[in-house]
Amino acid sequence: MRIFVFILCSSLCLLSCESELLAVDKSSNELQLNNGVLEYQGEPFTGELVSMYNPSSFKMKLEYKEGRKDGYEKQWYPNGELAQHRLYSKGVKVGNHLGWWEDGSKKFDYHFNEKGEYEGNRKEWYQNGQLVRDFNYSKGKETGSQRMWTDNGKIRANYEVKNGERFGLIGLKKCYTVNVDSNELE
Repeated sequence: MRIFVFILCSSLCLLSCESELLAVDKSSNELQLNNGVLEYQGEPFTGELVSMYNPSSFKMKLEYKEGRKDGYEKQWYPNGELAQHRLYSKGVKVGNHLGWWEDGSKKFDYHFNEKGEYEGNRKEWYQNGQLVRDFNYSKGKETGSQRMWTDNGKIRANYEVKNGERFGLIGLKKCYTVNVDSNELE
C-alpha cells in the first residue's frame, strides 16, 4: 500500500510540475519547415500547433516534439464536431486514427504499427453511412479479406490476399478498350 501511495504522490507531483505546452498559431511567420523538421524562431519546434476558426473555436491542434509530429492531432468542423483524431510518434503515424463526417457518423478508422504501416483492419465510410472499404493489413501489406463498395452498396471489389497474391474480384478497370476488328486502341 505504501508503494502505491508513493507512486501516486510522485506522479501527481510530476504532473503538477510540468510546464504548459507552447502554443503557436499555424499561420505564424516564425514557423518554417526545413528538411521535414518544423522550426519555430530557427529552432526545432516543441509544443502545440493550433489553428482557430475564431477566438473561441479550434480548427486544429497538433503536438510537436523536436520539430516532428509527436502526440495527438485533432481537427474540428466549424460547428464544433470532431473531424479527426490521429496519433504520431517521432513524425510517424501510430495507433488508431479516427475520422467523422460533420454529422458525427464515422468517416474512417485506420490502425498503424510503430513503423507507420497499416496494421489490422482499415475501414472507410461514405457520408451516407455505406461502407467504402473494409481491408485488412499486416505490416503494411494487404492480407486476408479485402472488400470495396460503391456509394449505393454495390460490390466493387471482393478478393482475398494470400502470400501476397490477390484472388477474386479486384475491382480494377481497363484503361482502354480492345476491338477485335481493329488494330487500334480506343
